[in-house]
Amino acid sequence: MQNRIIAGILMLAVAASLLLFALLARRVTQLEQLVEPLKAQMAMETRQKALREKFMQRYAQDRQKYTPDQLSDAENLMRIGDQKWGSPEAIEACQTMVKKYPGSDRAGCAVLYLADMSKGDERAKYLQDCIDQYNDCFYGDGVQVGAYARYLLAGDYQSNGETEKAKALYDEIKAKYADAIDHSGKLLVESIEAGKKN
Repeated sequence: MQNRIIAGILMLAVAASLLLFALLARRVTQLEQLVEPLKAQMAMETRQKALREKFMQRYAQDRQKYTPDQLSDAENLMRIGDQKWGSPEAIEACQTMVKKYPGSDRAGCAVLYLADMSKGDERAKYLQDCIDQYNDCFYGDGVQVGAYARYLLAGDYQSNGETEKAKALYDEIKAKYADAIDHSGKLLVESIEAGKKN
């Protein structure tokens, strides 16, 4: 009789241990699900910080080339482009910015603004100008003008059925600009891969 009681207690202990193990395993899975987005957020912030540093280096070059008044004027022209997006005034401000300060970091941003406000061949020309002339320009949020222009142009090619041209640009982004991001901080290579799945 005593052996049956001990056996019963042991079976209950084993069952309780298995239940406890299952609950702990479930809790670990829940914690992992909470940690993964935090890890991704931290990685994104680290990337943006590193890319922001590249923007600061590029902007330091502009401070050697242009006076504080010129840099202020350039920022005011960009502000008009931001605040009056898509309007003739915004387009004129961006075009003026590029004419007055063609070698500046913000000129690359202005040309990308012009591309975003354009369609068809005009858009393609502005995007190609970003790639050819302003590749090393950066927005303050870490977006590299040349890499992002490649991404947008590849998307346009894809939409127009020019898949080989799109693939060539996507491959170039993967090979040379693997750390490039969009304005939300997402890696362009992740967006490319996500687009393949859709």
